[in-house]
Formats: sequence, C-alpha cells, structure tokens
Amino acid sequence: MSAENLKTEFDEILKETIIPFLKGFGFKRKSQNFYRQVNDIGQCFNVQRSQWNSYNDSVVFTFNLGFFSQEIFRIVSERTEVIVFPKTTDCFIQHRLGYYSHGRDHWYELARNIKKEDVKKQIGMDLANHLKPLFDKYTSLEALKGLVDKDEKNVGPVFAPYYLIVFYMTTGQTGKGVQTIKESYVKALKPMTVTDTVNYPDGRSETKTRTSMNQHYINGIERLAKFYDVTLDKERAKGEGGKNWFKKLLDN
Repeated sequence: MSAENLKTEFDEILKETIIPFLKGFGFKRKSQNFYRQVNDIGQCFNVQRSQWNSYNDSVVFTFNLGFFSQEIFRIVSERTEVIVFPKTTDCFIQHRLGYYSHGRDHWYELARNIKKEDVKKQIGMDLANHLKPLFDKYTSLEALKGLVDKDEKNVGPVFAPYYLIVFYMTTGQTGKGVQTIKESYVKALKPMTVTDTVNYPDGRSETKTRTSMNQHYINGIERLAKFYDVTLDKERAKGEGGKNWFKKLLDN
C-alpha cells in the first residue's frame, strides 16, 4: 500500500467515522479538534497523529479528551479574553481515551497489513462505548467532582497543581483547595537535585549536579494563596523538620 493510500484511509476514517459521530451529539469542529459547550463546562476532543508518521509504512494516531472551564482558565492563566473554541490543551482536565477504552495509552495504526475496516470498527466501538458515556456523565463542574475524586492522579491537572487548586475552590471544596495549596508550597520550596552527564567526542564524560528551586512554581502557588486569602509561612516551610511539621502545617 502506498503512502498516498494510507493517508487517504486515515482521512476516510476521520470523515466517515469520527466526524459524524461527534457532530451527531453536538460537537463543533476545527480541523482535528472538536468542542461542545454543556452547562458551565466545555468538552473537547482531539485526533493526534504521531509526529513520526511518514505514511510510507504506517500512520499512527490517538485520541485526546478534556474538560474546559472559562473561569478556571481565566484564574490560572490570568488572561481575560474568552476562549471561543477551546482545545484539549486548554483544558484543566486532559486525558487519553485509551485509558478508558484499553486501560492504557492506546494508539491506533493503519498499515499495509492492517485493514482499514478493522481499525474503523474498533474506533467506532471505542467512541460509542467509552467516549460518549464519559461525556454524557460529566456535563458540569459539579459532576466533575466525581471524576477528579475517583481518579485524581490520572485525570487531574497537568500543569503543576494550579488547576486542581482552582477547581477545588471554584466548586466549593475549600478545605481540599487550602490543603492542596499548603502541600504544594511545601513541595515547591524543597530544593530539587538534578544530575546531568555530558559525553565528549574524545570519550570523556563529565557528571554535573545542580540543586535549585523552581521559582516560577513557587510564585504560582503564592499567587493563588494570595488570591484565595490563604496564609503561607515561607520561612517555616523552608525550615521543614519532617512529617510532624508537615502535619502541623496542614492542621493550622
């Protein structure tokens, strides 16, 4: 099968299966991004092709999904403009459909020895059996409390803890929000040690170790603490004395 045929088959799956399915329950489309607004959230879907696709031997692609909130986005990003057509990369919850359909990060493949109809059938089943129930169930910030509580590590925010903090505060879960701010601040103030090894053309190698703190991360947590009127003691945090101190900080 030629590269042109593989590209054609991918385009046909997009046109014949993915686009009609999503448009069937109200999604708008821009290229390979899809979006619909429901209640106080947006639901996003994206078809992502591998950056290594050459179309000579195969084309590999996966599906991203996400949940978007204008309010959460505004607070985290400090931007005032309205995102008219949010993408999965704008979402405060981002995930791959494969974790629901296959229990892992799943990529679909079209190749010379893989029939398009088999791939098309699998995609149709995954969209119907896993994506639609997910989007049907989680149609508001209130409903998303259950998703975050159920699988926080996997479907939680991807940009440090900022989105999780704002989600908790926005949905009235103040206790969880304050705790996440304090926990994150302790972690942010802990110096991180990174070791790099440099290999030289003459065969020598040199290992360098550096210890530093992520000031951008610290500033972000401090900004949200101020926004939500949460008091942080930086000097006390720097002088952390172990688990007992950490527990005492959270209890205050």
